[in-house]
Amino acid sequence: MSFYNWDMLPLSHDRPGVAHRRIFGDNIQMQHLITEPGGTPSKLHNHPDHEEFFYIQAGEWEFTLEDEVRRIGPGDVVHVKAGAMHTLKLVSDEPGMALEVFYPMWNPELAGDKDDFTIDAIKSRMEFAEEPDEMNRGRPPGHGE
Repeated sequence: MSFYNWDMLPLSHDRPGVAHRRIFGDNIQMQHLITEPGGTPSKLHNHPDHEEFFYIQAGEWEFTLEDEVRRIGPGDVVHVKAGAMHTLKLVSDEPGMALEVFYPMWNPELAGDKDDFTIDAIKSRMEFAEEPDEMNRGRPPGHGE
């Protein structure tokens, strides 16, 4: 069992005005999409072997799913079947956020260090960084002569 906090996860800037935070399970991936007004939308694309859910948290979006285009907003959920062509574009003047879930995992190459980003692993690194330097014997920097 693993516990995470979105704000403690690394932020990747994937396209101008678009960033993600990602969490990986054994076979599933969840990511937080954060888009600034005017951010570069993804091109119309598909994932041949992956299902995807989008849960809109903030902003107004134009979502294209196959031949259908809809305006969606907070609380809306879209299920994209494997192989379905899709894209979404932020159309509001406020930042947009969406939660995306992929099954199976979409970016397995990024999942290798997933255990490094649990709350416990991050707290452990923070505690280690706060331990006094052995040479400094706990004195503030610059006072360790």
